[in-house]
Amino acid sequence: MSDLDKARQLFQSSGLPFPEIPEELAVRLKERGNWLFSTREIEVSPYDLDYYVDEATNVGVDDYALLSHSGHGVNSYAIQYYLVYGDLQMLLHLGLGGVYMDAKRAASDIAWCFGLADEIVWRMNAVPGVGLRFPLEIMGSDFCGSHWSAPGNGFQNVNSPGQALAEALEWLRGPA
Repeated sequence: MSDLDKARQLFQSSGLPFPEIPEELAVRLKERGNWLFSTREIEVSPYDLDYYVDEATNVGVDDYALLSHSGHGVNSYAIQYYLVYGDLQMLLHLGLGGVYMDAKRAASDIAWCFGLADEIVWRMNAVPGVGLRFPLEIMGSDFCGSHWSAPGNGFQNVNSPGQALAEALEWLRGPA
C-alpha cells in the first residue's frame, strides 16, 4: 500500500474527507510520522502554523503538500492541510479532536473546507492562465484567525477558514 493510500485510509477510517492533492505532489507524499504525511522533510511541527505561513510568504519554498493531525492540551487539536503549489499558498489549520469540540460538526466543517479547497486547486491549475497571472494566499485557522489575499483585492481578514476559502473561490470565479 502506498503512503498516499495509507493517508486516504486513515482519513476515511476517521470519518474525514481526503483533499485532492495535485497529482505531481500526491505521488511524492510520504508518511513522516503518526498522522503526518508530507512531500517534504518536516523539521517543525505542522501545529506551528505561524512558521509555515512565514516560510511560504517571506522565505519561499518549493511546492509541497502536508497533511497532519496534531495538537496539545484538552482542546487544541487540528487537521493541518498545507499546500504550496505554483501561485497558490493555502494553509489550513482546522479544529478537530478537542474534548470540548463536537466531532461531527468539526468533521462537517472540514468536509466543507476541503470541498472549497479542491475547487480552488482545480481553478488555479485547470483554467488556462489563472495560476500564471497572480498569487493567491489563503490562511485559515480555527485558532489563529483567517485571511486571504490576491492582487487587486488586498488582504482580507475574515471570521473562519471556510469564509476565507469561500471568498477566495468567489474571487477566482470572477464576476457572475
